[in-house]
Amino acid sequence: PYLRPHRLDVGLAREEEAGLRVTVLPASISGPRAELPEAVGLPRPDFVFPNYGDHGYCKVALDPVSLEYVLAHIDRVDDTLLRLQLWASLWNMVRDQQLSSLRYLALVREKAPREHHPELLEAVTSNALLALGRYVPDEAIEPEARQFFEAALAALREAPQGDLQKLWARTLIGAAATAPDVETLCRLADGAITVPGLLIDQEMRWAIAAKAVAYGLPGAAERLAAETARDPSDRGVRARLRAETSAPDPAVKEAAWAKFLGEGYGSLYLTAAAMSGFNWRHQRALLEPYVDRFFDAVPTVFAERDKEFATDFFRNLAPAYRVEKPVIERARQLLERAGDQVLLRRTVLEFVDDIERALRCRDAARAGLGQAG
Repeated sequence: PYLRPHRLDVGLAREEEAGLRVTVLPASISGPRAELPEAVGLPRPDFVFPNYGDHGYCKVALDPVSLEYVLAHIDRVDDTLLRLQLWASLWNMVRDQQLSSLRYLALVREKAPREHHPELLEAVTSNALLALGRYVPDEAIEPEARQFFEAALAALREAPQGDLQKLWARTLIGAAATAPDVETLCRLADGAITVPGLLIDQEMRWAIAAKAVAYGLPGAAERLAAETARDPSDRGVRARLRAETSAPDPAVKEAAWAKFLGEGYGSLYLTAAAMSGFNWRHQRALLEPYVDRFFDAVPTVFAERDKEFATDFFRNLAPAYRVEKPVIERARQLLERAGDQVLLRRTVLEFVDDIERALRCRDAARAGLGQAG
């Protein structure tokens, strides 16, 4: 609620024959508005960025004119720091319902394949995968994921060997959200689809194996056995447990749930690994009984188990894949029962905040779908 003074550099960017030119003007902000008298008489900029050079601690939302220019031409911004700031602003605007997640994903599909800065690309693609899972309406997730998968596969084929190629491979794996796309991943891992210079490392192989199990693909059990033999390390053991609990089988889920609340899998780390494979959005119908069972179990878990176990239990098994009001209502009921359990209250409040934000973002994107229709 407090307005604190800031000193910023405001960038006025304008395209000229020689490229994008940025005029930098200092600004002192001590209230809700600040004037820039030095801007009077200058040519109209194509876009304005109020924290040029990243000297201020602030969140920037682009004005409508600047937003449209940036959406169309962000790849023309040669200044890496400014380009990074613009991408960060666009992501914050998605989270604040000032930009539709669908427009953001369309932008990533179009512009990210032209990005050659590894750290920036990793941030952009990670946010895009998060948007797919959290901020896109349920009815649009599969078609959006399908488009993103195809764009990532095309970018992978074109990416130079090295970090960019690895980033696109990981993005491709993360984007697969239908059985046919997971089948494509399996063919990539098996060498039936080749990308010159690409090495599918063991971490990627485990991720592909887990998705093959989760989507019930033929040969998934054999693939899991092969990866288990290939990687007998501690990482391999944890990855195998995650894959095993991913199976779309009621008996597997029931047995895993009993072990979570019982003897576990031998250690906290192994139990957490098994928990991490339990919930999948596309297994919603299979997981329906565990929504109530989760909320019923949480108070006892937080009261009787240690902090690390309770935190892992909530983080991995909360039905966060269900972005809907009934889940929020159940969580609020849990708050009423939390009493003086500080860790439980904080964990539930963060969960509610996350679901409410995701719900608002989905509603904003859905409104855009309606307008497009």
